[in-house]
Amino acid sequence: MFSPKTDMRDLILEVLGKDAASISGIARELEAKGVKLHRLELTGYLKAMADMGALRGKEIKPAKVFSISPSSDKSFHELLGEACYAVASSADEAATLYAYTLQKMFRRAIFDMEVQRSGIDGIVSGRKATSEERSEAKSTLVRLGYKVPNSDVPTVVEDDMELKMVRALSHVLVERYSLNPYIKETTQVKL
Repeated sequence: MFSPKTDMRDLILEVLGKDAASISGIARELEAKGVKLHRLELTGYLKAMADMGALRGKEIKPAKVFSISPSSDKSFHELLGEACYAVASSADEAATLYAYTLQKMFRRAIFDMEVQRSGIDGIVSGRKATSEERSEAKSTLVRLGYKVPNSDVPTVVEDDMELKMVRALSHVLVERYSLNPYIKETTQVKL
């Protein structure tokens, strides 16, 4: 039975968790769960979820089939960690690039616990944050509900990794929003 407390997004993801389905198939499954939506309203939900990257839509004439996007189950930290590994030449460089990217985005020093969320095993190279930088960074995370251990001293990356950061972030965007078809294929012009 449908509960108004259940999010429509969660219901659609539950239906598509089994297998890809057409709009009509999704409507039937939702109706079996007690959710009756007009087809145009459901199409709007599905299109919005596809635009956000949670779903992937594919035109199979005469229907449009939706499935769960493979990158939708990964967090931003995991996606960025994978991108840093793809751009860097070692685990330590990937960890440093990850910390550098977060440092630029959030304009503060980055704790080791944040780097660990990415799944990168490397060690961040940089200088240890001053006590003022640490307290500013810690207050931000505590305000967001994180528990920062006193033993975790944040690092400030002083290397210039701007170009690698741009490559890593573009990798995340391409992966998250399934933009691979827009990438130019390379063509060999010389032997």
